[in-house]
Amino acid sequence: MATQTKTRTLGPGKLTIGDGDTAYDLDFDVTTAELAPDNSSEDADTFLDGHTEAGETTTTWTLSGSIGEDYTMSGAQVFCLDHAGEQLSAVFIPNLKGRLKLDMKVTIAPIAFGGDVKAKNKKDFEFAATDVKASAYTAETSDV
Repeated sequence: MATQTKTRTLGPGKLTIGDGDTAYDLDFDVTTAELAPDNSSEDADTFLDGHTEAGETTTTWTLSGSIGEDYTMSGAQVFCLDHAGEQLSAVFIPNLKGRLKLDMKVTIAPIAFGGDVKAKNKKDFEFAATDVKASAYTAETSDV
C-alpha cells in the first residue's frame, strides 16, 4: 500500500481577491483564513396520507479570517471599502506544497479600521462565497 503524504499546516499559501486590474493579494495581510460551509436542512414535511418528503438541504460558504491592519491607501481595508458589495473572483491556496486550490466568487464587505493605540491591530473579515470549486494547484516558479 502506498504511503500518502499529508499537508496539515496552513501556510505558506495565497489568497487573492479579484483578477486583472482588480486583483489584490490579501495573503500579505492575512493572519488567519478559513473557507467554511454552513449546511442547513429544512424539516421534512409529513402529509395527511402518511407519506413524508425530505426537506431541502442547502450549503452556503463564508471566506473569513483576520488581517494585520495597514493604514495606507493600498491596504486591504481600503481595497475592501472601494469594492464593497462587488462580487469578485477569489483564489485560496491554503499551503503551496499541498497543491490544493479553491476557486470561488466572493462578495466584498468592508473591514473595520482602528483599535488599540500604539498597537498592531488585527481586524476580522467575512465575505459570502459562492461557486466554490477545488482543483489541483500547479506551483509557479516564484513559489518554489
